[in-house]
Amino acid sequence: DYNDDNYRSEAADAKIKLNGVEYTSSTNEFTVNGVSITALAETDANEELTVTVATNAEDIYDKIKEFISGYNSLINEMTSLYNASSAKGYEPLTDDEKDQMSDSEIEKWEEKIKASLLRRDDTLDSLISGMTTSMSKSYTVNGKSYNLSTFGIMTLGSLNAAKNEQNAYHINGDEDDSAVSGKEDKLMAAIKEDPEGVVDFMK
Repeated sequence: DYNDDNYRSEAADAKIKLNGVEYTSSTNEFTVNGVSITALAETDANEELTVTVATNAEDIYDKIKEFISGYNSLINEMTSLYNASSAKGYEPLTDDEKDQMSDSEIEKWEEKIKASLLRRDDTLDSLISGMTTSMSKSYTVNGKSYNLSTFGIMTLGSLNAAKNEQNAYHINGDEDDSAVSGKEDKLMAAIKEDPEGVVDFMK
């Protein structure tokens, strides 16, 4: 580079010191612990600057949505297994019975038995109960009591939910969920107002 007086000025790496640790970059862009930092000006050696980090509300929202989706997949599968139809009259096949049936008939027969193995199972019932109780409880964060419904995250109720999905949660205002897309988006509003509080609750 040449300055206004036509003297050559050698390019130099940009350096920042963050919490006592020095970082170097060939540009003025730095990424530290997932945070992008742009150095805009040179400062005196002992001058301290405050860095303001903007919260990405969409990222927090998407992580919560991902958690709820994973929970729903698990609880719906467990509920479906618990409520499975009875396999009454379907006993394990003998070799002679298998010889008289096609492969697809054997497969359907055995699937019917497998699908009913956890029907009304006490252990599965206890697990479902424990999970649904934990999800419906209130938790205190920074002196305030919250539950999922505080953020517009709730079930549709037994009468409105699809079969075996009465324990699944929906995020009001979620554009990808036709059941609740038209409702007020309390979750995004809460994230924008107090992202740390929402994250602490979710933890």
